[in-house]
Amino acid sequence: MSFSTDWRFSPARSREIVKALLDNRRDVSYAEIDAPHGHDAFLLEDPRYLGVVRSYFERIAAEQPQPAPAVRELPSGAML
Repeated sequence: MSFSTDWRFSPARSREIVKALLDNRRDVSYAEIDAPHGHDAFLLEDPRYLGVVRSYFERIAAEQPQPAPAVRELPSGAML
């Protein structure tokens, strides 16, 4: 992800990195957000930025293996 006015980590450089990753068959996604706040834009509560971050974490969480359900032991002599 990059911000349009970020001079420290420019969108052009981010796109180069994305292209290199795609050329090497790596799973990557990229978002560029038009924001007037430069490099510090990630410090602000921009709904577009937060939405991209939220989507990323939701995807990561969905890819995690689900734990097996806990098995509860019945007291000895108990019947179902």
